[in-house]
Amino acid sequence: MNHLVRLLVSQGSLPRKRVLATALLSGLSGASVLAIVNVAARKIAESGQAHVDWLLAVGFVVCILAYGVSEVFLVSRVCAAIEGLIHEIRARLLERLVRADFEKVERVGRAVFYESITQATQVISQNSQFLALALRASVMVVAIFGYIGFVSFIAFVLVALATVIGGFIFRRAGQRLALGFDSMMNEERRLFEGLDDLLDGFKEVRLSSARSGDLDGAFSTISHSVTEIRTDVQILAIQQFLLGQVVLYFLLATVVFVVPLYSDDFRAHVVQVTTSVLFMTGALGGLIQTMPMLTASEQAAERMLQLDASLKTMEEPGEAEGASPLASFGEITLRAVSYAYPAPDGEKAFALGPVDLSLRRGEIVFVTGGNGSGKSTLIKLLTGLIPPQAGTIQIDGVPLGPRTRHAFRDLISTVFSDFHLFPRLYGAAPQAMADAQSLLAWFEIDGVTRLKGDRFEHLDLSAGQRKRLALIAALLEARPLLVLDEWAADQDPYFRRKFYREILPELKARGITTVAVTHDDAYFDVADRRFRLDEGRLTEYTHAQGETG
Repeated sequence: MNHLVRLLVSQGSLPRKRVLATALLSGLSGASVLAIVNVAARKIAESGQAHVDWLLAVGFVVCILAYGVSEVFLVSRVCAAIEGLIHEIRARLLERLVRADFEKVERVGRAVFYESITQATQVISQNSQFLALALRASVMVVAIFGYIGFVSFIAFVLVALATVIGGFIFRRAGQRLALGFDSMMNEERRLFEGLDDLLDGFKEVRLSSARSGDLDGAFSTISHSVTEIRTDVQILAIQQFLLGQVVLYFLLATVVFVVPLYSDDFRAHVVQVTTSVLFMTGALGGLIQTMPMLTASEQAAERMLQLDASLKTMEEPGEAEGASPLASFGEITLRAVSYAYPAPDGEKAFALGPVDLSLRRGEIVFVTGGNGSGKSTLIKLLTGLIPPQAGTIQIDGVPLGPRTRHAFRDLISTVFSDFHLFPRLYGAAPQAMADAQSLLAWFEIDGVTRLKGDRFEHLDLSAGQRKRLALIAALLEARPLLVLDEWAADQDPYFRRKFYREILPELKARGITTVAVTHDDAYFDVADRRFRLDEGRLTEYTHAQGETG
């Protein structure tokens, strides 16, 4: 349980001393109940009379009360502490994810984050009470072993030896179970990926029976694999449980058949030792029953720690250092900027650049280009999502570096072609909320949705209307640079004309620089400058080249 313990002790909110003290009280009070019962039974056997020893009876009641109170406190405190720990680790993972490098996150994929941040934390949360019970059972077993040693040293040595042998065998079975849980989590991650494909590409799936059938078959195959592995894990868990029961019987056999061979006076203590072992088997049995849950929690903790370590290495250079915010800019310049994607062996890598581009405050710039020409890469470079592999990006003549990239991104609002429409206006300034209603009216969408507080009331809209909401959210950020990727593609002819002839000029009048990827050649005259990308090369159109290029 190395990873689970590391996860628990790494958090500051766990009251470790109080939890350990309570577990110790619970275990010792349970062992004291055993001792009191044995003393009372021995007195009855020695006197030959059945009478009540009120002092022992009071001690018994006190120990039972201490056991019950400490047990309730232990389980409740550990469960509450673990929920707090889960909150802390989840918040830390999300914070590191927010600060992670865009390229590295894209390479990892979403399934890893879903599985580690949601599923793994849920596994530990569901099994929190078993962690508390396992801690109490472990302390009680140690306390009972101490009592057996007090009664008979030979019995202690032989029972301890039998416990070590049985524990070794039990641990080997637990290792197989841990490998099974690891395989199960890997397959469930593939199941998440298949579900992502189905939900993200649902329109495409419904439009192709061949794709639908193939995806259904692949998903069914993965689901069947998960079912088989889950079944194997359940069988391994049952086998481990039965093996644990055999170990318990082996302890009793040691007391009855082995200890008398090495101790001539064991007859006087056989009842006490046997009672102790029977009492201990209850604690050991509870510990055995919790092992599958603890193993699942151990694997979940390992995944969370692995993701935590991975996200730590993914942090964007300079992100943690911070930088002074940039209020505005006069000119953004790309000088000999280039970026190349890795390619499989034997294939030519796609490369953008070298690109030379300057953007001045308050101008409208259009970028055109075919599929695969590098438009998306140029946008990622321009918005600071990825750093250039060569060349520099300058803000008013000052080169952009790791420490200033975050501040640079705060100058930019975007609506990507694959944009995500947030139901809530995260990050919007409170004063911007007052402009929301006028923007909804300006974009002619106030009749189908409205802003309640900082949330849009309805998002079940057409693609064009959703893009209008996304642009409204971007404008409410009140940033000086606006980057749009094929924004007008889903608008009807009327609103497309309004966008080019009314909205863009008004944004220019407000001093906002707009960079728009577009193919609407009927409105190319709106742009102050126009560029074309072709196989990674950026070329600026001049008036002599014509407006349609």
